[in-house]
Amino acid sequence: MWIAKVSQIIGSSNESFEDAARSVLARANRTLRGITEIEVVEKTLKVDADEIAEYRVRMRLSFDVAPQVDSHW
Repeated sequence: MWIAKVSQIIGSSNESFEDAARSVLARANRTLRGITEIEVVEKTLKVDADEIAEYRVRMRLSFDVAPQVDSHW
């Protein structure tokens, strides 16, 4: 049996959507273990003075709640 938790994280970058997504994953890997799936839920742009100021992504991460352990019963 597999049990997972889902968390949504928003990240940003001045460079690109891809860079924003990579920053989300890098930050998530510092505290979450066993990430099994990532879904990009939304992409948005912050605009300032008619220019793209920031790329933003909202991502849904699935990760194992705990490692699977075989029962000794």
